[in-house]
Amino acid sequence: MNLHRIFTLVSIATAVLCAGLPPALRAEGERSSGVIGHMDHVEIRVFREDDLTTRGQLSADGTITMPHIGSVRLAGLTTDQAAALITKKLADGWLVKPEVSVSIEARIRRTVTVLGQTQRPGVFELPANHRLTLVEAIGMAGGVTRIGNAKKVTLKRDGGVTTINLNEILSGRGTDIPLRDGDVVTVPEGLF
Repeated sequence: MNLHRIFTLVSIATAVLCAGLPPALRAEGERSSGVIGHMDHVEIRVFREDDLTTRGQLSADGTITMPHIGSVRLAGLTTDQAAALITKKLADGWLVKPEVSVSIEARIRRTVTVLGQTQRPGVFELPANHRLTLVEAIGMAGGVTRIGNAKKVTLKRDGGVTTINLNEILSGRGTDIPLRDGDVVTVPEGLF
C-alpha cells in the first residue's frame, strides 16, 4: 500500500469514529447538527448577508435574538427546522430567497437525576437527538429495587412535584413522560 492510500484510510476511520462520539467528547469547535437545546451555543449564517450572521448562546427560554426579526425560539428544533423557520421569517419582508444555515457550536450538558430505590441512582445525561422518558431513565438507573414503590414515583419539575404510578405506564394503562433538563425522579421505599 502506498503512503497516500494509508493516509486516506486513516482519515476516513478517524472521521467515522469521531462522528459516533457524543458532542461533549468531540473536538472543541467542531460544529454539529441535531436537536438544539436550551442554552446551547449556535451559529446562524445567512448567505451573502454577513451582517445577519448571529453567534451566541440561547437564553434559558430557548430563544436567540437576530437582526430585523428579533427573538426566535430554536430550542427543541433540529438545525434544519431552525434554518427553515429563520428563512421564513427573513423572507417575510426582509430578504428575497434567503439561504440560512444553523449549526450548534457547543452543547450545554443537560441532565436528569434519578434518586431512591433504584439499582444505580445517579445523574444521567439527556441524549442530544432522542427524548428520554421516565421509564428509560429508571431503566438506565437499573430499575426499581425489590423494596421500591413503583406506584408512587415522584417527578420534580420547575418547583412542582407530580406522583406517577410506574406500574400503570408499564402495563400500557398510562402514558410515559418525556423528561426535561433538571428533572428529578425519585422512587420511594415501599411500606412493608
